[in-house]
Amino acid sequence: MKIELIGGGSLLDRIYRAEKRGWVEAAQLIRARELRNLVAQEYATEKMPEIHAAVAALAPTFLATVPQVIAYADGTLRKYAT
Repeated sequence: MKIELIGGGSLLDRIYRAEKRGWVEAAQLIRARELRNLVAQEYATEKMPEIHAAVAALAPTFLATVPQVIAYADGTLRKYAT
C-alpha cells in the first residue's frame, strides 16, 4: 500500500501540493519559508521587530490551515483503513 506524501519531493513540491489540496496559497508558504530563512541568519536579531510582525501576519493563515489538514488526514486514514 502506498500512502500519499511519503518521500515526496522538495519543500517547494510539498508547498505546491498543499496549495493543490486547497489548504493554503503557495505564496503564503513560500513567504513563511523565506521568513524561516531570515530567522536562521545570525544578523536576524537586528530585524526582530520586522520578523515578529511578519510572523503575526502569517499566524491566521496557519491557524486556518490546521482544520483543513486534520480533515484531509482523517479522510486519508479512513481511505486506507483495513
